[in-house]
Amino acid sequence: MKTRTTPVEIPAHLRPILQAAAKNLLHHLYGPQGPPWGTTLDDIEQTIVQLSKQLGCELLQQSLQRQAQQPLPPPLQTCPSCGGPVQPEDPEPRSLPTTLGIVDWQEPTSTCGSCRKAFFPSVGFVGH
Repeated sequence: MKTRTTPVEIPAHLRPILQAAAKNLLHHLYGPQGPPWGTTLDDIEQTIVQLSKQLGCELLQQSLQRQAQQPLPPPLQTCPSCGGPVQPEDPEPRSLPTTLGIVDWQEPTSTCGSCRKAFFPSVGFVGH
């Protein structure tokens, strides 16, 4: 698996969307006035850290699910053992621990009709 060495910069066009999402979350969390007087910086920070982790986990989970719903790229349409075509099968539930939490999605699967091997495309492929 690749390890990213440089941080990903947030594209400028997403910054207003993130600001709007933060404003909306803040409104739902504390109401239109924001946190009441007496709420400590530590309390606010801890709440925001938990929201950030939950949001990140949700984004990761939805990203994996959307990726899994796309057609397999050509390199994953052939059996790595015999080179024959693979046939799509029903997706199977997948769960992985990440730095943000556990993510779950329906992973596509396929089977080689020639050598009868089953494949999970994301094994050794997620993150590419």
